[in-house]
Amino acid sequence: ATYLPPRPLPIAEHCGMRLVSRLLGMILLCASGVAASALDVRVEGINGELRENIELRLGIALAATRKDLNQGLVEALHDDASDDIRAALQPFGHYRPEIQATLEGAQPDWRARYQVSAGPRTAIRELDLQVDGPGSGDLKDEQQRIRQRLAPGTPLLHTQYEDAKALLASAAYAKGYLDARYRQSELRIHPLDDAADVQLYFDTGPRYYFGEVRVEQLDSNSRLSDDVLSRYVGIAAGDAYDPQVLLDTQFALGDLGYFETIEPLPQHDLAGADHQVPILIKTTPLPPRRYDFGVGYGTDTGARVSAGAEFRRLNAAGHKLKLDTRLSEIKNTARGEYRIPLGARPGEQIALAGELTQEQFDAGDSLRYGIELSLSRMPGKWKRRLYVAYLHEESQLGDSRQTSDLLTPGVSFNRSQLDDPIFARRGWTLFADLHGADRSALSSTSFVQVRAQLRGAYPVTERLRLLGRYEAGASVVADFDELPASQRFFAGGDQSVRGYRYQSLGPQDEDGNVIGGRFLTAASLELEMSVYGNWGAAAFFDIGGAADDPTPELSRGIGAGLRYRAPVGSIQVDLAHPLDDPDGGVRLHLGVRVGL
Repeated sequence: ATYLPPRPLPIAEHCGMRLVSRLLGMILLCASGVAASALDVRVEGINGELRENIELRLGIALAATRKDLNQGLVEALHDDASDDIRAALQPFGHYRPEIQATLEGAQPDWRARYQVSAGPRTAIRELDLQVDGPGSGDLKDEQQRIRQRLAPGTPLLHTQYEDAKALLASAAYAKGYLDARYRQSELRIHPLDDAADVQLYFDTGPRYYFGEVRVEQLDSNSRLSDDVLSRYVGIAAGDAYDPQVLLDTQFALGDLGYFETIEPLPQHDLAGADHQVPILIKTTPLPPRRYDFGVGYGTDTGARVSAGAEFRRLNAAGHKLKLDTRLSEIKNTARGEYRIPLGARPGEQIALAGELTQEQFDAGDSLRYGIELSLSRMPGKWKRRLYVAYLHEESQLGDSRQTSDLLTPGVSFNRSQLDDPIFARRGWTLFADLHGADRSALSSTSFVQVRAQLRGAYPVTERLRLLGRYEAGASVVADFDELPASQRFFAGGDQSVRGYRYQSLGPQDEDGNVIGGRFLTAASLELEMSVYGNWGAAAFFDIGGAADDPTPELSRGIGAGLRYRAPVGSIQVDLAHPLDDPDGGVRLHLGVRVGL
């Protein structure tokens, strides 16, 4: 006999059936009004995913946990059990199972046993795949993949059949064939032959193209000019319709920081004889201003407070102004930055910034202020930043006092490849900076400095990740005594070598004051495990140091800590012990890690 089976439940749907079965069982049981009972159900002779699917579908097993069963209901469920088992095995290609079903006992105790042999596995005997329409040539790769997945002789698996069907439909849509459909899709089962025939007749229909693109801005008081927005809309009228391009445009507009919601609406019904689909992108703006206030404590900063304001849309060209003030026991900063977007990618901009900073070091302090002009571009996957900064700094480290003026041109590069920008389990990020000054160009000293940092994350298991960090820096300077404190290298602290005070590692003067060095090396390895919910634990080993030669003496620290995964990043509470400080005990470190 040849027949089309009723659509068997895919494996994923059985969980939903389990809930439905329980609800129906509760209704029947409540109507019966009998005393508490017990039902022991066992499925034998079969294991693995086949058994799991049977247990999800078997009605009598789902009712076994109830205490108020009666004889009639148990017998009815037992009569249906063989059909339940057959239906549970069909998605795996088993259409001729052998089932021995027995029900023993009487109210209030029953014993139901089901000895199951899955029987022979149905195999695909014939695949009839036909793709018609203008797009048939664009879907050759997908057709080949389907022929490989459903090749004659392949054991039948319903989920694989459904995936193959979806592969062709989704590929056609992604290539702009919006009317693509199956004219016929059948899976014919021949149970006596343990064979299945597949018929897939697919019609691509015409290819569609992008039409006019319009960005709708609801707030007339904070509108951005069409010229600005058009730079970030990567859709050109006449291009082949591509859902990924539409999604990329949505992300690009979202990354600008002007809009709260962005909804692209392809107007398929308005496409004409040229098959061009007009695109309407509806937006709602973010508030034009944002204010931030915060208090906290970090080991590297001590108690701190912060206040900031961001003016998101100063004009129709999308100019922004960001003001930020941070006050702490160790470092106080006031900074303002004016940003002008340019280019065709979010993050490309010209910025003018000014900053005033007062900082306490282990053996002195520093006061500096300056301005900086920068140009940020994104060639390929890299972000490149060219800048020129003027800095005036007055600093004292130990017995040495410097007053410096520096005009420092520089360039920095960074790139990230993370599976999650806030809490990465896999990926890496790289940052590198090169800058310098020359005594003949409005500077009190000459130097060149390079600094680089590489961070990475690797998932060891589902709940365990390995974090790594390596940082290096070097300065070439004729007279180190003329180099201000902000341009010297120090180690120690939350983001360096835990177990040691903030910036307490480096060359010392005759009185034992840490005055910083020309070179920096630091590295860290950390194992972090998810324990419960957002809580986790970590163990780490840090090493690093600063010196006046390229191979500094490295100090080591070990420790363990707690982690809490918050929306802003991973909040860290660490206890660290310095291995190279005989008088060092256990030091507490508090901080927040974002991404890596």
